[in-house]
Order: sequence, then structure tokens, then C-alpha cells
Amino acid sequence: MMTLKPHFSNSLAACSMLVLTFALSGCDQQTDQSPTALVKGVISFQGKPLERGEIVFFPEGGARIAHGKIQPDGSYQLTTYEEGDGALLGNHQITVVSERDMEGVLPEDPEASMEPSLIPTKYSLQKTSGLTAQVKEGDNEINFDLE
Repeated sequence: MMTLKPHFSNSLAACSMLVLTFALSGCDQQTDQSPTALVKGVISFQGKPLERGEIVFFPEGGARIAHGKIQPDGSYQLTTYEEGDGALLGNHQITVVSERDMEGVLPEDPEASMEPSLIPTKYSLQKTSGLTAQVKEGDNEINFDLE
């Protein structure tokens, strides 16, 4: 009688070793990172600083994204690999998400029925945001005034 158990165990062990090898090989290869440039700016909505949210830069070609938290004064600074290192060089599509703080709001509270987004939801999707930017070498100040 033939059993498949040893074959399955050997295949599982081989796959595990392969995954582990790839995972460990990437740990020390900081030099494989594409160059980034500092990107910061201010995001406003209808002329007023956006007080909260997240901005994401999606580089052409599907490379690693950059993101930044929007501060109470509307400012942001992007991170790709390490805190504040900026975004990859080149053209990007941008999304912005900004929602009300709903922590502690009960379903019966009037705020619970309000739209959670502080800006039009079109800005939260790559396909509909219409926001683009080019990141160049050096420092980049990229501001957005959303309508």
C-alpha cells in the first residue's frame, strides 16, 4: 500500500526552506532599495487645512508606495522605507482619506448618521482621485487644495 504522507512532508519542508531562504536573503539588502526624495506639503479642503487623514503616493509601474499621516495643520511628510525618507522618484497617482473621529460615538448619537468622510470619497480611490505629482531628486514640496 502506497502512502503520500512522507512525500507531502518532504514537499512541505522544501517549500518552508525556500520561503525562509527568500525571507532571510532580503533582510540585509538595503542597497536594493530604489532612491527616494523628501516629499512634504500641506493638504487643504475648500481653502482650510485638512486636520486628519492619510495621503498615499502610488508610483507608476506598481513599485513601493509612500504614505504619510496628515497632521492637524494639514501638513504631511511621506515615508517609503524608513520614517520621513520620502517617495520614489517619478510620477505618482495620489489618494487622500480623511474621516471623522467616530471613537466613542454610539449608534443613537446624531453624529453616527453623518457621512464619515470629511472630503469627497472620490479622493480615496486611485481611479477617481485625479491627483498626480512628480517626485524629483532633492526636496519636494507638493501641496493639494481639494474641492
